[in-house]
Amino acid sequence: MKLDSRKAARQLQHEVKTKRRAERRLRKDAVLHLRIEGEIMDRIKAEAAARDMSVSDLVRCHLLERFSEPLPSEGTPEFLLATTAFSDVEVLQETHCAICDELMPRGTNVRMAHGPPPPARLICAPCYDALQSESEDQPENQPEPDAGEE
Repeated sequence: MKLDSRKAARQLQHEVKTKRRAERRLRKDAVLHLRIEGEIMDRIKAEAAARDMSVSDLVRCHLLERFSEPLPSEGTPEFLLATTAFSDVEVLQETHCAICDELMPRGTNVRMAHGPPPPARLICAPCYDALQSESEDQPENQPEPDAGEE
């Protein structure tokens, strides 16, 4: 083989590999391997059998259900994503809202966001009301009761 032919062949091979890599990146499906405790796996298998589904289909459906929910808005502070509850509290010393940085003077009624660390944060009433209206606008993913249950 001539030197020019080898060079052209190598260049062609490189272009094919590069194209394949780009195609792989565009592919949306992936395989997920998990290690699951025996008891949990037994429950998953029982649920799949009760629904007459394969374990893979059951897990896939649950993941799609969970992650097809709309993502929180870009402006939402990270601590709110992990917040599990809010409490009504009164400010003991002047502080600022964790969302809008508005001054909250002593004696103001505010909401305290609870969740995993970092520590609980204080949120002013207008920000809390805005959060409530956002959550009411999002559809709830409540499972419908089976026909036999009441």
